Formats: sequence, C-alpha cells, structure tokens
Amino acid sequence: MIRSKNRMYELLEAGAFGNTIPQWFDIDRWEASADASRYPVWGVRTLIPGGPCRLNCPREEVRATAERQEFREAGVNISVMVDAAVRVTLWADVYDSETGLLVYGIERPPKGGSWRALMPSQGREWRGLSAQMILRRHLNANSLADLEALRERWPGHVYELSACDRCFGTVPGRNAVLWEVRNY
Repeated sequence: MIRSKNRMYELLEAGAFGNTIPQWFDIDRWEASADASRYPVWGVRTLIPGGPCRLNCPREEVRATAERQEFREAGVNISVMVDAAVRVTLWADVYDSETGLLVYGIERPPKGGSWRALMPSQGREWRGLSAQMILRRHLNANSLADLEALRERWPGHVYELSACDRCFGTVPGRNAVLWEVRNY
C-alpha cells in the first residue's frame, strides 16, 4: 500500500509503475537536462497531495516558480506538460470499485487544459464493460497490459494516467503515461 505522495514519487521515479515521463525533483538538475530547453511549458508541482501546482508554466518561469517558498518547503516536482509534445486523447483515473472497473476521465481534453480545474466539472464516469472499452479505445496493447499488471500489484489504488495519440515516455511502445498510483 502506498501511504504517502513522497513514497509514490520514489516508486514512480524508480520505474515501479511502468511508463511515465522524465521528472525532476531538483531545479538545478532540470536546468542541466537536455529536456529543459526542448519544451516550452512545464508542470511544477509540490509533493503534498492537493498542494500548490503551476501547470503550463513557461520554461523561463520554472526556476522562479520552483524557488517560491511553498514549493521549496514542500519539495518540487518538474515535468513537461505532455500536450506540449503529443496530443492527449484521455485523462483518466482508473480503479476497481466495489462493483467493478471504473474509469473517471475526459476524452480529448483541451490542449493546455488543467486536470485539476476540468476533471471535477467535465469528467465522466464509465463502469464495467464501458470502462474496459474506453481504455481499449485509448490505450495500446502494451499500455493495457501494464495497467492490468498495476491493478494486480497495487490493488485498492487509483491509477492516474494520460493516454496519448502515439507512444511517449520512459518505456518504449507505450502510449499511456502514468502520473500517480495512490491509495483511495
């Protein structure tokens, strides 16, 4: 069971959840990376659930954002905004409810949209066979198999992902980027 966001990020960075994207927990390391100049917008988050977060942060403002007191005190996570590199076809929280598979998400989210702002008001729920079908429509076979393996290894958790229009991320041949695996 994953009991803290810090532990979740440790596991994510170690590759325990499969495909994700490169993430930095230190502003100097991010700036030294080849990716820092490759993409125009970034997500700058804290390691506190529901804590301060700045999405679509222009590259030129990442350092100033990461150095704000609330980010420094909580710990920072920096990652590219996926839709700056590929088209996102689905935002989804996937989990096994008491009545079976449940997917809550948005198909074809707007480019530059905010998960935090849009999921509560525009998210939709799919259950059972409909949930399976939405995942099959958006995840390739490798990403589906990875998600099934996560469900077996980390039962009782929510699997937060973005499906992309092509393979993208740290594991070749996957089109679903895992953001979080958390206890619900």
